[in-house]
Amino acid sequence: MVEGKRADLRRMGYEQNNQYKRLLAFVIFLIAALSLITATFLNPIFMKKQIRTSYNRAVVVRQVNKNYDSLADLINADSEDNSNLLSDTQTQPIADHIIDYSLGIHWFKVTSLPLANQILSDIDQGIAKGSSSGAQEVNRKLKKQGTNAPYAIIKAFNLSVITLGANIAGLLFIVNLIIIIVTIITMVSLLNDMKSRATIRMVIHGTMAAGMWAGFWLILISGLLALVPVIFNVDNIEFGFLLEIGSSVFLEYVIAGVIIYIICAIPWQITAAK
Repeated sequence: MVEGKRADLRRMGYEQNNQYKRLLAFVIFLIAALSLITATFLNPIFMKKQIRTSYNRAVVVRQVNKNYDSLADLINADSEDNSNLLSDTQTQPIADHIIDYSLGIHWFKVTSLPLANQILSDIDQGIAKGSSSGAQEVNRKLKKQGTNAPYAIIKAFNLSVITLGANIAGLLFIVNLIIIIVTIITMVSLLNDMKSRATIRMVIHGTMAAGMWAGFWLILISGLLALVPVIFNVDNIEFGFLLEIGSSVFLEYVIAGVIIYIICAIPWQITAAK
């Protein structure tokens, strides 16, 4: 009779311990994932560095030139195929200003006109005599547009969508910070509850096991997301270029997951029952 009760208590303790581990794994994963997203995708400094890598630079040049071609058609700038292409140095300031406009801490945006004027200035300053004839023709036609030129930029570069994205990014930044703070408080509460029911060694062992699971899921999910542009053709998808740029960022998440796993694995092994 007594032995049966002890077995039930051990089983309850084991099940409760597993429940704590699952909750901690989810909380640690949530903190790690949201922290990484806030520090990368929602960080203009990081993203401007990211688009300068060899692979992403080509993606940015292709996308800006795609918008520039739309602008050429919109203002009836006659040119031969691919003759109005912008170079890397000409597209980079445009991409930088779009990132600065979209990411970071900012107020709610109601108009994309300031960004359109900035892109207009980037085009005017970037296109010199050494540019292609088609690119110079687009610039000449833009100048003839006068006060209508910024509105042509807004339409060709889909700046209304970028304004919406900027507001969503700003909201996500705030929400992420709130969720991170709440999850940290939740994790501290869980750890305190665990300490009241188990030894320090068991708490460390269980926490590190949860951290390993969090690292594993971060590796798995980030790895799958990084493979999306490799497996599928995203060129014809709206904003598919974001998936291509995001692919290299998700690979860094995989590295972060590996680091979390290794850091947690060492104390987990040390605190394992003899």
